[in-house]
Order: sequence, then C-alpha cells, then structure tokens
Amino acid sequence: MNISKTLKTAALAIVVVAATAGASLAAQWAWVDHDANVRQFHTNASPVVNWVSEGQKVKIIASWNNWYKLQIPGPDGWVKKNVIDFNPWPNNPWPNNPGPVNGQVCFWGQYGYICLGN
Repeated sequence: MNISKTLKTAALAIVVVAATAGASLAAQWAWVDHDANVRQFHTNASPVVNWVSEGQKVKIIASWNNWYKLQIPGPDGWVKKNVIDFNPWPNNPWPNNPGPVNGQVCFWGQYGYICLGN
C-alpha cells in the first residue's frame, strides 16, 4: 500500500468535510419584507431591542420555530419569519443585472453578487 497516496487521500477527505461543514453552518443573507420590531428573545412578550426597515439586508444567524435571529447594526435580536424575504426580486433575482445567462451561475455575497461562466 502506498502510504503517500493514503495520506493525500485522507488529507483531501478532511478538507472536503471541513469545507462542507463550514458552508452548512454559514450565516445566510436575506432582506426585510416590511418594517418590524427586533426582540431580545424569540417570543412576542420579549422586549424590543432594535428595529429593521423594509428592504434592509440582514444576516440570519439562527432560527427557532417561526423566528429568525438577525445580526444587524445595534443589538442583534429575533423577528418573526414572515418579516424576512430570501428572494425580494422574484422576477429578477440579480438587481441591476439581467441575471444568469448562457450557462452562467450567479452568487450573492455580503457586498453584492458575482456571475461566473460564459
């Protein structure tokens, strides 16, 4: 058995597992569908600690039943899931861009989008 080949295969497997775990645990970006209170905990009785406005881009850092926890400027907190929209432009998911064409793949990031391909 070739030890070098075995070590390379094991190292590659570790990298793939680590990359997959990191991607699955990564926060997700979304947009606020309508103005809403941000609460300290995931309950309507919880104190309001912040506010989000319609159209604001937010980072989802946790989920609990019908609540999302947001990382936003000021205190982080919880909003009902119906406040959040993951595709605010259903007919054009890439604002100021015609969208993926001719086999392109586009990805959203914190600062905008990038399209790769033809």
